Amino acid sequence: MSKIRYIIKRDGRKVNFDPKKITRAITKAFTGSREIKSSKKIADEAQRLTPIAVDLFTKLVNGNEPTVETMQDVVEQVLMAAGHYKTAKAYILYRAEHAEEREAKSVIGVEDDIGMSLNQLKVLERRYLRHDEEGKVVETPKQLFRRVAKAIAANEKDDKQKEYEQKFFEIISQFEFLPAGGYFRGAGNKGLLANCFVLPVEDDMEAIFDAVKWMSLVHQKGGGTGFNFSKLRPAGDYVISSGGYSTGPISFMKVFDAATRQVMQGGFKQGANMGILNVDHPDIFDFITCKTEESEINNFNISVGVSDAFMTAVDKDKDFDLVNPRTGEVVQTVSARALFSQIVTLAWRTGDPGVVFLDTINKHNPLLDTLGPMIATNPCGEQPLHPFDVCNLGSINLSKFVKQNTSQLSVDWQHLEEVVRLAVRFLDNGVDISIYPIPQIEAMAKANRRIGLGVMGWADMLYQLEIAYNSQEAYDLAAKIAKFIYSVSHHASELLAKEKGNFPNYPGSSYDQRGIAQRNVAITTIAPTGTISMVAECSSGIEPTFALSFVKNVVDDQGLIYVNPYFEKVLEEKITDEEQRQDIIDEVAKSGSCQDIDTLPKKLREIFVTAHDLSWEDHVAMQAAWQSWTDNAVSKTINFPHDAPLEDVEQAYLKAWKLGCKGITIYRDGSKSVQVLQTKKSKKVKKAKEPIIQSKVKIKSLRQRIKENGKQYIELSMQNSGNKKEDKKYITSSENCPECGAVLQMSEGCSMCMNCGFSKCSL
Repeated sequence: MSKIRYIIKRDGRKVNFDPKKITRAITKAFTGSREIKSSKKIADEAQRLTPIAVDLFTKLVNGNEPTVETMQDVVEQVLMAAGHYKTAKAYILYRAEHAEEREAKSVIGVEDDIGMSLNQLKVLERRYLRHDEEGKVVETPKQLFRRVAKAIAANEKDDKQKEYEQKFFEIISQFEFLPAGGYFRGAGNKGLLANCFVLPVEDDMEAIFDAVKWMSLVHQKGGGTGFNFSKLRPAGDYVISSGGYSTGPISFMKVFDAATRQVMQGGFKQGANMGILNVDHPDIFDFITCKTEESEINNFNISVGVSDAFMTAVDKDKDFDLVNPRTGEVVQTVSARALFSQIVTLAWRTGDPGVVFLDTINKHNPLLDTLGPMIATNPCGEQPLHPFDVCNLGSINLSKFVKQNTSQLSVDWQHLEEVVRLAVRFLDNGVDISIYPIPQIEAMAKANRRIGLGVMGWADMLYQLEIAYNSQEAYDLAAKIAKFIYSVSHHASELLAKEKGNFPNYPGSSYDQRGIAQRNVAITTIAPTGTISMVAECSSGIEPTFALSFVKNVVDDQGLIYVNPYFEKVLEEKITDEEQRQDIIDEVAKSGSCQDIDTLPKKLREIFVTAHDLSWEDHVAMQAAWQSWTDNAVSKTINFPHDAPLEDVEQAYLKAWKLGCKGITIYRDGSKSVQVLQTKKSKKVKKAKEPIIQSKVKIKSLRQRIKENGKQYIELSMQNSGNKKEDKKYITSSENCPECGAVLQMSEGCSMCMNCGFSKCSL
């Protein structure tokens, strides 16, 4: 018998035969089955069985083609012959599962040349891989990552391009850093790389429809847009040019909404918008309630732009003036708390409006003295921007930066620093490589060079480090990592400035005043990572895990039960009985949480918390911890249970403001009709504060309010509420995914689909 020199893989490729791979396969089989507990004994037994398997393989081949399948058959036989029945069974099941996965991958039509899961491939196929005119995939994952790396490295000097192409490729293909979806779609395709933009809306008919046109062009290229409508005169205000009266900002928002419906964003979905109205605008009450009818203004997230003066008036129960932006005159004086209650009530009912703390944003605005205040954000709220400003986004996957340090796991600070520096360079290059939908945006993008480096995989990192999300240790670590990324990224930007020059709007900026060189006006952002976190198979942004287990329909309607890998690993280590382990997984899949499973140790239940296991205080504290060292803002959803009283939402808004958050988005489970995962019987619960809703009766016309010197309190009506049904767990929105039909969840201040990767925030 001749010695085997090669082996044929399933794709037909011939590779050198390496007996060490048999040793590794047997080792993995023992580790997975836990038949042998000692790692030394596993290694010894694998070494003993390897030459036996090689000898049997050589005999079986004997002139035939040596294939991977034959080799795996041999491993099964050797394990059985050695009496390792439990391990042999686990190995057989492993092979069967992988055969099913290979078949499913073939249905998707994507060549897996980088070792990705079925879920990852499906998201790439739907979102980012190139297709031909017939819809057939013509790109592999490795080719996609190489395309992006090469396109972005092309901005470097000729003698450095190959070096940075390889470095960029490595951090992307290893899922240590992923740019936002625009890069995967546009890089190498002469496309738009940025995701978010802010456009000005001036109090002039021509300017308003210019903004509609610009918005449509941005959406057509795949971007989302944000607006502040506060410069528009209120409804009922006199219009000199026509001799009539203004219809107000809400009516014009409907024009923007209608235009959005007609333009498919990037050729595959409708665009997303953020509409902001300042809290002192006379039409603020109409704005707050403009989305109470679900068919109204569907393509907008809405937020109230609040000032420190307003929040202080709320805190001290003072009156607050509403001012006509055209004349500067006080139109109406209201109770600040009554107006605040209206905002809170509508957010409690529907999730809208959010709140943006404009004064907090501008305290940290490097261009406040030159370009003025920022009064609008992108659709998900994490990116305050000047008019025509833009941001290139990308996120570091924190789950990849945990290392074994002697007997325990810790943060790999050295490698994190290396990747942060590369990511800053990558995103800065993207500013120059991107195309832009209109000249004004290109000019501002290159003048400010704003980038948004964020994180994802935070909950996964905490699971690995065995730190509870809602612990002081977690908040302290969040602030420590945020400060570390902030410091390293700003130093990287400073070095880039010395190499390539400061951003053009640098003169007069806060950096200029302090004598600090800087390539980018702002660097860090915690942006939504819904789709790219699915590509990386990590938790999204800084959010807690939504569910430890749930069903995913990736290929057909049959569905696959997804189990969080860190939870599954701990179960395998702590629960040796396979049947008991499966019972726990089945129980967790019903609600997504493990908190009611008494057979799990208390310590594990404390560590493996999900979004719905946490209080609003936990959510706000985590957002504030990350915000403390983030240039731009933080996109996060503050989850509330269905029976949360209004007082809790009020306190969340106040606490977020006092802790220095730049905005807040809340979502109360069941505030729209929902799909219930698990419920308890209806029972009497603590009576919540009655929701306060503005009366539908118009109080008085704008002209009459001005005539009466603006002193007018708004009339309020009360809604009755009876016994509440306590819902144990919810999927957080009745909105269905427009692509696969699954129920969307609210996370990172944005609707996203955990099934197929669809996200309203385009990331």
